[in-house]
Amino acid sequence: MSKRKKIRTNKKRLQKKEGKKSDRPFVIGFGIFMCLIFLWAQFSNNGEISESELLTINGKLNSELTQEYSGGTQKTYFWTFLLENQPVKFSIGGIAKVNFKSELFKNTETNQSEITIKVNKKTYEKAINESKSKAVGIKYLSSNHRKYFDLKDYNKNRESEMEFSYIFLIIGIGGIIYSLRMNK
Repeated sequence: MSKRKKIRTNKKRLQKKEGKKSDRPFVIGFGIFMCLIFLWAQFSNNGEISESELLTINGKLNSELTQEYSGGTQKTYFWTFLLENQPVKFSIGGIAKVNFKSELFKNTETNQSEITIKVNKKTYEKAINESKSKAVGIKYLSSNHRKYFDLKDYNKNRESEMEFSYIFLIIGIGGIIYSLRMNK
């Protein structure tokens, strides 16, 4: 190969290297972000909920089970209903919604059904005192016909959700290792 051709080839390589930006900072940032999501999920979990943290409320069903949506672009749904003589709505969403059979509840329960629910005491008191949040999440739900879910089911679903957060850690560490091995 002639000297002139070598110089041209080297110039083209240099121009390609100079023009191409590295993806390394993006990949490192993505890996760190995924690790932060994992840490947030781990530290936001306060362990299992105990029976002493809950308040038991009994009453007759005062409304139908309705599906409501929250959020902006990513709408998440939850179920709500009212009990007689209660100033707040009770909602079934998130972790509690996993094993809840809404069609069975709609077909089985009527306004004469005696419902037993358990909710977090602090959340319930806060919802009554503040006018902004008028829905309280349920941790236990049963009626005179059947038990829909209990605290044991709720804690088990919560634990499986925590296991899912390890995927973020694996992706984050994998991204960081991959970025360190990338060419500059």
